[in-house]
Amino acid sequence: MIVLGRLAVDLSLVLSLAGVLFLGLGMGRHDRRLIRNGYYAVYGFFLATVVAGAVLLSAFLNKDFSFLYVWQNSDASLSTFYRVAGFWAGQQGSFLLWLLLLAVVAVVIALRNLRESDRLTAGAVMVICLVSAAFATLMVFDPGSQPFVKNATLGATPQGLNPLLLHPAMVLHPPALFMGYVGLAVPFAFAVSTLIVGRADSAWVERSQRWTVAGWALLSLGIGLGAWWAYVVLSWGGYWGWDPVESTSLIPWLTATALLHSANLSVKRGVFKRWTLCLAAATFWLTLVATWVTRSGVITSVHAFENRPTLVHILSTFVVTVAVASAALIAARWRRFAGEAELGSLLSRDFMHYLTNVALSLFAGAILFATVVVPLATSNGRWWGSQTFVTSNGRSVGPQTFKMFAQPLGVVVLLGMALCSLLSWRHTEGRKLWRALLWPALAGVLSIPLFVFTGNWTESLGGFAGLVACVFAGAAVVESMVVRARMMARDAGALTGLWRALTASRTRTAGFVAHAGMVLVVLGLLGSNVYKVESHAYLAAKPGAQAAIGAYTLRFAGMHAGGGPQGSQRTYAAFAVFKDGRRVATLQPRTEVYPSTQEAVRAVILGSAGQDLFVAPNAPFTSASKNISLQLDVFPLVRLVWAGALLLVAGAAVSLWPRPRRAAEPAAHEA
Repeated sequence: MIVLGRLAVDLSLVLSLAGVLFLGLGMGRHDRRLIRNGYYAVYGFFLATVVAGAVLLSAFLNKDFSFLYVWQNSDASLSTFYRVAGFWAGQQGSFLLWLLLLAVVAVVIALRNLRESDRLTAGAVMVICLVSAAFATLMVFDPGSQPFVKNATLGATPQGLNPLLLHPAMVLHPPALFMGYVGLAVPFAFAVSTLIVGRADSAWVERSQRWTVAGWALLSLGIGLGAWWAYVVLSWGGYWGWDPVESTSLIPWLTATALLHSANLSVKRGVFKRWTLCLAAATFWLTLVATWVTRSGVITSVHAFENRPTLVHILSTFVVTVAVASAALIAARWRRFAGEAELGSLLSRDFMHYLTNVALSLFAGAILFATVVVPLATSNGRWWGSQTFVTSNGRSVGPQTFKMFAQPLGVVVLLGMALCSLLSWRHTEGRKLWRALLWPALAGVLSIPLFVFTGNWTESLGGFAGLVACVFAGAAVVESMVVRARMMARDAGALTGLWRALTASRTRTAGFVAHAGMVLVVLGLLGSNVYKVESHAYLAAKPGAQAAIGAYTLRFAGMHAGGGPQGSQRTYAAFAVFKDGRRVATLQPRTEVYPSTQEAVRAVILGSAGQDLFVAPNAPFTSASKNISLQLDVFPLVRLVWAGALLLVAGAAVSLWPRPRRAAEPAAHEA
């Protein structure tokens, strides 16, 4: 089976390159027969990749530890759910999953275009095959990226899945992230194809738009799941630490958000054509940068994999090639993609879209500079060379620096999105502007005394201004919905108008839902970061010992032991929790010890609508411990982050929901 899997990967590389060859020749010669032959090669590439994936999945399900990769990422005690997750738990399986997803996308597009076999779609499939060939090359020529390696230590105890990965969020986070990256490869592929063909119309945007929405939604889901996992599993007292791997997954999300809006305007109004091209190319390139940071190990990160010369060579060459080729193609065709008059007056929806795109791009660029450029530029070690690769030990930018620009830029982007829905195209008349801004502005003003008298929100002037801005933005979303409902109501009642507004245009409804989700996310981020309360307690492991934070008091009740997954042993420390003198819960933070001698501490969270109480041991403890060290945190509004993330995904789902052909419209958010 190992040989079969390896041969399947080799065949995937050959057939993906065959697809590139036939599709390229077919495009150049305007020959549909050659294009169809290229599609047939794509079908073969897909089948070969499916065989490779099936071999590895079967090995995990059957506990076949003759596979080194299975031995490293599974053991006999794991449930089927976590054995399946072992497929993508390590680097080798992750690359195979990525290759499989690319094959699925390529074959879907090829099947739908087999009859027409037009040059634009053929070029897009060719680009996807090129990307696939790059990942297949990694697996074929880098031994450390090959999942089909025989286990030389057969009979030894399997290493098992990393205990930190034994959580549903971490099982779903990698495939969601990879599917998002692959989805965002499609607009890049069509952008490159339209540049090669020389078509300056919006056909490439229309054919890739639904893929863009799906990629953005899955990337949103992946980032949200990763943050949730960090929050509930890693026990460090937060959900986003601005680690390089975390940050580089956020960067393409920011540019993809700008791409969603630019693509919609490019199709509907013929504007932002160059923006859309550049954002499609930049977004995909940034997914490659994120992959390079995670997989190469060049930049120090707790999430990064080990540094290997062959992998760094191949990945780095691929990243540079994509950047240079994309820039060259865009420069060569720049004049052809001049749109209609891009901007109206300063008080117009056109200009506000432009400012929002600029803010999102600056946001992404600032994070990229701080995450990648600074560590590489200040590194004393060599990360590229013929023989030696040294992990960058340059300066890293701390979380506080990121927060200095991330928080204000996030609020600016949110306000830009809110104003887009209130302003008119080209120009907004003074009276109409006043009517549009009245209720959101009034809501913002009325929220000021609410925040002043209901908590410690005034302790941070910047945070306070951000909260008021969120109220304004939320009211703007509601106002735009109300205006739309009134327009649709005509002589009917308000509820009828609202129903018509929600059902007449799924694109518009998706925008309402996603923008409301964005308001909640920013509100939750501000509350749980700016107003976070943290404390550390060191107390005797004796009944009655107490620790306090804010309105909460924790009273130690005792310890007890229990069993856990993968043969682990757990030690629980029970605490009665009181809030304002009233008992509200019992929390049991714990230590887990695994047969491999790994130890891990696990936090517990007492959640409510307004805030979370987070309790985590600072160090492992046992039943014999005489003292316990605890980290205590209170996160105000943190649950709005999770609720908002779900609304973002729900908005995209509304946009993607199948619609009757006669009512078909581009699947994108209308801002």
